[in-house]
Amino acid sequence: MNLYCETCGKEVTPEEGTLSWVDEGNSLRDFRITHEEDQNHSCDPRHVAVIHLWMVTGLSGYMKFTERLADYWDKGYELKDIKGLKRALSQIGLFIWTKQKATNPD
Repeated sequence: MNLYCETCGKEVTPEEGTLSWVDEGNSLRDFRITHEEDQNHSCDPRHVAVIHLWMVTGLSGYMKFTERLADYWDKGYELKDIKGLKRALSQIGLFIWTKQKATNPD
C-alpha cells in the first residue's frame, strides 16, 4: 500500500509528505495527507498543524498521534471533519499494516 497526496493524487513517500489539519482553537478540520508543498489550506497559516508522515507511519508515532487527538478532545475541541480524519487514519493504518506484513509474512 502506498500513500497518496490528496491535492495532486500522486504517490507521496513518508519522507516527503505531511499530515496536516486546521486547528482554529476550538475545532479541528481539513485533515489531509499531502506532499509538504501541497497542503493548501484556505485559512491563516498560523492555524495549520503539521506532522511529517515519517513520524506517523510507524506504529509508535501513529499511537502518539491518536493520543494527541484524544488530548484535543479532552480540552473540549470539536471534530468538524470526521471523514477527512478517517480517510487519513485509514490510509496510514493500511500503510503500517502492509509494511509490517512485508517484514513479517507469517
